[in-house]
Amino acid sequence: MFKNIVFSLASLSLFVHCTSESPQINAVCELTSNGTYIVKWETFPPMEGKVRIYESSQPDSFNMNVPVFEEDIQTGYKQILSSPISMHPYFKLVFNKQYSIVTSLRVIPMQGIFNFRDLGGYFTHSNKQIKWGKVYRSGSLTMATKRDMETLYKMGIETVIDLRTEKESFSFPNKFKAPRVYNLPLRGNRHDIFFDEILSRKMNLPEVLVYNHEVFSFLLENNSDYFIKLFDVLLDEKNYPIVIFCSLGKDRTAIAAALLLAALDVDEDVIMEDYLNNSINYKSLVQNADIYPEEVQKTITALYSSHKETLNYSFERVKSNYGSLDNYFEKELNLTHRKREKLKSLLLYP
Repeated sequence: MFKNIVFSLASLSLFVHCTSESPQINAVCELTSNGTYIVKWETFPPMEGKVRIYESSQPDSFNMNVPVFEEDIQTGYKQILSSPISMHPYFKLVFNKQYSIVTSLRVIPMQGIFNFRDLGGYFTHSNKQIKWGKVYRSGSLTMATKRDMETLYKMGIETVIDLRTEKESFSFPNKFKAPRVYNLPLRGNRHDIFFDEILSRKMNLPEVLVYNHEVFSFLLENNSDYFIKLFDVLLDEKNYPIVIFCSLGKDRTAIAAALLLAALDVDEDVIMEDYLNNSINYKSLVQNADIYPEEVQKTITALYSSHKETLNYSFERVKSNYGSLDNYFEKELNLTHRKREKLKSLLLYP
C-alpha cells in the first residue's frame, strides 16, 4: 500500500459513500514518460479483495463485461499500457463488486497548449463528484498542433469560451474550430504591460505579488456581466463538453474555474488546490530568459506563478463586500439557488 505517498496537487481524492460504513477511497491516475498509465489507490480502512479496472474513452460509458485488469486491492496500484482507443482514457475502479469510482488524468498532455486540465473528479460538500470530461480549463489554443486538435475533436468538445480581449483574439486567433464559440473578454489582467518595468527593475518581487492580488480582485469586481454570461453558457446542456481558456490559463481562466467550483459547493481548499496546479514555465514564454539577472528572473517567475495568498485575498474581499460567496452569486451574478441546482444536475454524478 502507499500510505506514505503524498500525492501531487494533480492527484484526485475520491470519496465513495454508499452507506455509513462505506470506505474512503483515494485514487490517482498518472502518465509516465514512456506512455504507461499508473492507477494508484488507497482505502481507509484497508480493504481486502479484488479491484477490477475498466477503461473507456468516455467517462460515462464503460463496458462492464470486460475489465482490462483485475488486481488485489492491497497491491495499491496497476500499470496500464497506453490504449489505442483514446488519447485521454478514463478508468473505472470497482472494489469487491460493491464500490466504484472513475478516475483519469487531471493534467492532459498537449503539444502546443499549456495548462490544459479536466475540472472533473472533485467532490462537493455533500460528497457529490463532478463529472469527468465536461469542463476543461486551458491556456491559449492559438498554438494547438495537429495532434492537439485531434485530441480536442476526439474529446467531443462542443464549446469554447474565450476570456481574452478582442485584441488578443484578433492577434492570436484560436485554431480549434468548435461548433460554438463564446467571446467573453474579461476586463483586467495584462501581464505584458509590466514586463518592461520588471526588466528595468522598476517593479520588484513584492510589487508583483501585490499586483497579482489586485488583478484577481479587479477581475471579480468588474466583470459581473461576463460572469453572468459564463454561467448562462454553463447552464445550457447542449454546450457540453466545454473548454474555458484565456492567454495563460492562470488568471482569467483560474477565476472562472474557481467560481464554477464554488458554485458547485466544492471546498475552498480543493478550489485552492486546483488554482495552484499551474504548469506554466515562464522560460517557455520569455525569449532568452536565462540571460536576465537572478533577481529579475525571480520577479518574472512570480508574475507567471499562482500564489495562495492571491486567491485567498480575492475571496475574502468578496465575502467582506457581500457577506458570503453565496450572496455574491445571488446578488451580483444572478445565480439563484434554482440555477445552481440545475448546474449541479448537469455537472455532478447522481
